[in-house]
Amino acid sequence: MEKALVEKISYTEVTKNITQAEYERTQEEYLLSKSPEKYMISLPIRVLMFESVEDHPQFTYYFFEKNHEELFLIQRSRKNNVVDKTRFRLTKEQGQMILAHDYQFLLDSDEPAFNSLYFQFTVNRLKPTYKKECIRKIFHPNRFLDEIIDISIVRTPYGADDHFFDSSSKGKLRSVNSNNLRKNTRHYLTLSDPMKNLLEFQNSLLHS
Repeated sequence: MEKALVEKISYTEVTKNITQAEYERTQEEYLLSKSPEKYMISLPIRVLMFESVEDHPQFTYYFFEKNHEELFLIQRSRKNNVVDKTRFRLTKEQGQMILAHDYQFLLDSDEPAFNSLYFQFTVNRLKPTYKKECIRKIFHPNRFLDEIIDISIVRTPYGADDHFFDSSSKGKLRSVNSNNLRKNTRHYLTLSDPMKNLLEFQNSLLHS
């Protein structure tokens, strides 16, 4: 089944600082767990943040690339602890076009949500500001809950000569050396991404 180009996600998110020892205890708990639903995922992610000319924008926008494969443009808003996201699935070629200020494909798309992005990039003049690379640890206690910790974080300003999609320019990720880490606990109204991906994989096996 072809994946949707536009997907809306909502969840509550609570963020708190944890110590290195707490992180290690959590990881050990999941590594030793025998529950079929309780498991841990570790994957590299890259994020490229955009900013607009608006003084108080309703949304923030960023590229989100996981495993150096799947690319999304994320539109995000947050009110209190409730986060609403719209994920736009892109090819890397489309991502490169956006960074080259070629937005015509957004206007020509049959997806109205893509057409609205054309306005953001042209009128509100979204531009890349900084990129973040890290290893994302997703601790998955049940199908509606994720506990997320980003480690080995590297943040750098984004310049005109940067190549966000060039995997050879990833650089070396730093090791975990902080005594304080931030954990995001997300409670979804629908299935969380890890469980959804698992069910899609099982379904593909049944129909292969």
